[in-house]
Parts: sequence; structure tokens; C-alpha cells
Amino acid sequence: MSLLYMLAGGLWILFSDKAVKALIQDPELLSTVQAYQGWVFVALSGSCIYLLVNMHNTVLNEAFNKLKKSRDEFRTTFEYAPMGIARYTPNEELEQVNRTFCNMLGYSKEELTKLRLKDFIHPEDLKDARDLDELLMEGKQSFYRVEKRCRRKDGTYFTGMLSKSVVFDHERKPSHMVIMLEDISEKKETESALKKSLNEKNILLAEVHHRVRNNLALISALFELQTLFAENQKVKTILNDSQMRVKCLALIHESYTAEEHSAHIDFGKYLNELISFINHTFKDEIGRLEMKKQVAPVNLNINQAVPAGLLCNEILLEVFVRSLTDSNNPEIGINLEEDEREVQIEVKFSGGMKEMYLKPEHSDTFGALIIKTLCSQLQGVLNVTKNKNMNLIQLQFQKSNQRGPSSTFT
Repeated sequence: MSLLYMLAGGLWILFSDKAVKALIQDPELLSTVQAYQGWVFVALSGSCIYLLVNMHNTVLNEAFNKLKKSRDEFRTTFEYAPMGIARYTPNEELEQVNRTFCNMLGYSKEELTKLRLKDFIHPEDLKDARDLDELLMEGKQSFYRVEKRCRRKDGTYFTGMLSKSVVFDHERKPSHMVIMLEDISEKKETESALKKSLNEKNILLAEVHHRVRNNLALISALFELQTLFAENQKVKTILNDSQMRVKCLALIHESYTAEEHSAHIDFGKYLNELISFINHTFKDEIGRLEMKKQVAPVNLNINQAVPAGLLCNEILLEVFVRSLTDSNNPEIGINLEEDEREVQIEVKFSGGMKEMYLKPEHSDTFGALIIKTLCSQLQGVLNVTKNKNMNLIQLQFQKSNQRGPSSTFT
């Protein structure tokens, strides 16, 4: 604007005099017109200056009002913030504090100005922050958050979360410190109550698991004891099968309790343990056995692990007890794999096979009932292939993450 004014003034001075002299020849009239010409220039100059000053004042007023509004909003936000905020000098002398900070400690603003930061922090908690304060002052750390025991005016303490940062000036020297304080006493009490409740539940759960384990062991022992007194071979077979089912449940329970903080079971690990247990149980009757295993780690929730485990137990019992014992060269291959959330279990073995495993849906035996029920619960498909050399049993079902109570036999 100043350059435009200078340019316009220069053009006025250069060309207005020439124009007036060219138009007016009378010396007296020329003198009068030149006088009025000067006054016109002064009036125009004054008007321009007035407009410029007025525009400048308008801009300044708008900037001042915005600055004042921003400052008032900041003061309101600072004053009514739900967290205690204070500004200290590098020597920990209070410069500014909000009402939440005062209410939290029970002091007035005037009283806090006479106190240093260390005056309302527990002495034992001051030592922990010295190294952090040095890092802040050296600019090696932007801020830190630590729990502190803070002392109120009445002498009582509360647990506070103290955040501290340092603001540096243009020379990279500490200008002031910003302290933010939050009362987390209620949160700590809630956490303590939750931990206590969780510990009580863990103790109760451990007791439940212990009792379940003992009860399953007792039931298994009762079956074994009853087998010793049974004279009928068919009854002995039924009792032995029932005992194996109980041990299968116990093995699933052991696998479940071994997985801490998880609602899933490593079914591959369980299947390996089940195979080892059954193989050890019947090794004397079978003799030398050629076994091949490819068992992948597959995680199943408890709702699927129980029926799948019992179903594998039924299949392996049939294979070991009633097929491999009749084979001259006993062989068995067991595969477990997961493909796009579909779990597949394959058992290849030599020897014969009962008719109920070929068509369990047409059989009314207890074993067939178990197989049909467990397959239905898993929503799976059981395929059985029999030939002269090797037999194949395939079980397929979709993996599910659904959790909740379930019943194996419904």
C-alpha cells in the first residue's frame, strides 16, 4: 500500500502541474488553481492514510479478538480440565495451577505457591524419578508417567498417576515444567479387588479340576476292579471299553487344564498321548507293530475336543483290540491335518473290521450309538473303506470357535 501511495503521489506531482499550466494561461488563476491543487492532494493523502490506518486497526482488532478468545478458551480448558495441571519452574516453583489440582490435594492456589513439587510426594517415591528428571532436563526424553503416592493437606495419601514434561526455550534451555496429575486410587482399588476375585476363582477352578481328576481316576479304578471279578468275557470287554472311555475323558481333561488362559486344546498333542497310551496298553497282545504318524498341531475348543477325542478313542480301540490283534503283520498309519478350517483324521490299518464301523447308521450296538452321536455333534462325516490289505477310516469336520456349555450325548 505504501508503494502504491508513493507511486500515485509522484504521478500526481509530475502530471497535475503540467496539465494545469497547459489549460490555464492567466497567472492569477493559475496560482489559485495550484493552491487548490495542493489542498486536494493533502485531502486525498489524508483520506488514503485514514483508510490505511483504519484497515490496519481492523486487522489488529480482529487478531486481538481472536487471540483473546483463544486465550480465554485455553484458560477455561486449563481451569476446568478433569485432570490436575500445574506449571512449575525448573526449580519446582509453582507458576500456574488449575482448580482440579488444588481440589485433589486440598490446598488453595496461594498455599500451593509456597510448596514445591516434592512437598506433596511421598519421600520414598522421590528417589525413583530422579533419573527420569535428569533425562527430561537433558532433552533425552520428552515425558514420563509414573505412579506416585501423593499427600493431601490433611496428611492422607492417594495413588496418583503423575505425568511430567519439560518445555525448552529458543536456546534449548529448560523454560518450565508441565505436571499432570490424575487420582487413580479408585482404579487401583478396583484392580486389587479384581485380582483378589481372580485368585479366588483360580483356586476354586483348581479345586474343581482336582476333584474331577480324582473322580475320573476313581471311576476308572472301579471299572478295573469290577473287571477282575467279572467271569463273563463279554462283560469284561464292556467294562474294559468303558474304562478306556473314562481314561480318554481324563486325558482330555488333563490337556485342557494344562493350557493356561486358553479355551482351546492342542488336539495334536492329545492324539499323540492317546495313541501312546492305547499302544502301551495293548502292546503285549499285538506284539511288534509298525506305526506311522503324521499329527499336525490343531487347536480345538473344548466343545469339539471332547466328542472328537471320544470318537478317536472308539476308532483306535476298534483298530487295536479287534483288528491289529488278528493281523499277522500289524500296521497302522495315523494322520491329523487341518486344511482351511477343515479337520481331517485318517487311520489306515491292517486286519479285519466289525460291520458296525462300515455302516454305523444301520447298527444298534452301543459302540455304533456312540459313533453316530459324536459324528452328529461334530457335524462331521465318517467314511470307511475296507479291502484285503489295508483298511481306511476317515473323519472330517469343520473347525468351530463357538464357545459355551455343551453335552457330549444329546
